[in-house]
Amino acid sequence: MISLERAALVHVLLSGLVIVSACGGGAGGGAAPTATPSSGGEGSAKTEEASAAVDSAPAGPPKDVDCGDFTTCAIASDGLARCWGRDKEGELGDGKGQGERLKRGLVPGMGKVTKVALASKFGCAILEDRKVKCWGTGRIANDGKVVSDAKPVLVSGVDQVEELVASGALACARSAGGIACWGADEKTIGSPPKGAFKQLAAGFTHACALDAAGAVTCWAGSGDWSTGGIFAKPPVTGAVQVITGDRHGCVLTKAQTVQCWGMNDAGQLGIKSDMDPHKKLVTVPGVSGAVRLVAGEASTCALLADGSVRCWGSNGEGELGLGTRSSDERPANVTALSAVEDVCLASAHGCALTKQNKLFCWGSNAFGQIGDGTKERRPAPTPVLW
Repeated sequence: MISLERAALVHVLLSGLVIVSACGGGAGGGAAPTATPSSGGEGSAKTEEASAAVDSAPAGPPKDVDCGDFTTCAIASDGLARCWGRDKEGELGDGKGQGERLKRGLVPGMGKVTKVALASKFGCAILEDRKVKCWGTGRIANDGKVVSDAKPVLVSGVDQVEELVASGALACARSAGGIACWGADEKTIGSPPKGAFKQLAAGFTHACALDAAGAVTCWAGSGDWSTGGIFAKPPVTGAVQVITGDRHGCVLTKAQTVQCWGMNDAGQLGIKSDMDPHKKLVTVPGVSGAVRLVAGEASTCALLADGSVRCWGSNGEGELGLGTRSSDERPANVTALSAVEDVCLASAHGCALTKQNKLFCWGSNAFGQIGDGTKERRPAPTPVLW
């Protein structure tokens, strides 16, 4: 389901970005990613596989994965980032700005990295020296300049990074010096809070931070997530993790249960869908033993202590990995997955890394973001060609 927030921000972001394409969630001035029907002509009118950097077989299995709206990246045991999916705006870091890549390819000019974080039109990674490089289209270097189809560039004023997150039009980094955010216009981003925080989460053009007491503060330039907005300061105490989609947020409790707030138009709070702005926390039914949460645009998944994954919310492209498609889903086990180590969600697809170092993706494959060498929609977890 395409969120109203993304559509509403088209005019805001267009005022500050020179857009090559109007496609993409968090991309092109905030136009939402199009849920493209799965067929032989899925994605761009002309299928063109982007030229990738020379990429011999990865030295070892994948050890980290992240999902962008149209792309996926993973880090191999050799510390090098490899990406696949859409490259229309340089999302794969090769500076080409054309076509798609249906299989993994190196992000050039990076060296070894420790973490990747993907937005819609750009991606970022933490380098070994704890600085950050970003690539693609937008204000990717935190210097106020808009670039298109850029190869990896160093992010200004960001150093000794402890955590990096990205989603939609936004990236944020946390270090001992505080929180810095970039990617969208400064008026859209708003001002990150001062003080010490232990964990970040990014939505389309808003972000949230968890402090040492387990309280959550969210911020944006305007709207429901801005300072004083109805979703900016949920009544959270003692949380151990926070996540946020475009219009909802969730926390993991010390008791390993999940509580969510915000909009529930696609069932992303784990209960029957409605159009109410839920300012109070909703306990997600049927989810216990959770150890990590991830959010997509309007979907949510919990990784459980036994290695299983339980998901709920929007499933129009099969982004919950349940093998089916629907407008909304109550919490359900992703039965095709077990012994999961890591999981990510984006606007219309998701991926999981298992303890056996196997990588699976599912959902929309309009631009080859599943990484199986095709552009066919995959509503169930599908092995990535690694």
